[in-house]
Amino acid sequence: MEKDKIGAAERADMEAMEAQARAEGGEDTEPEDLVLRFGKPYKFGGQEYTEVDLSGLEDVTAGVLENVGKIAAKKNPGMNPALQEMSLTFCTYLAQRVAKLPLEFFTGLPAKEA
Repeated sequence: MEKDKIGAAERADMEAMEAQARAEGGEDTEPEDLVLRFGKPYKFGGQEYTEVDLSGLEDVTAGVLENVGKIAAKKNPGMNPALQEMSLTFCTYLAQRVAKLPLEFFTGLPAKEA
């Protein structure tokens, strides 16, 4: 019976949040920021970077994901294909494509920024 009360309370909370979102005009109208700002400047190729613009992710197609997936699979042949999009290899190759920077830019990033 206590389990039913918890479920009812969670449903009530969700309904209240949905009602508040509708009252506020629906979803957030601010565009998502896809600029990765670094904690400290990153030096690469004689230039100092404080951020990298990944807004090109908005234009990525399924074909691009497939191509990057093939590259990642060659680099990590034992990887489970269902998990490849969560691998650092996949992410660095995709970031390289959308930011139009050399792959070495991303593989040389400090771990926190990567």
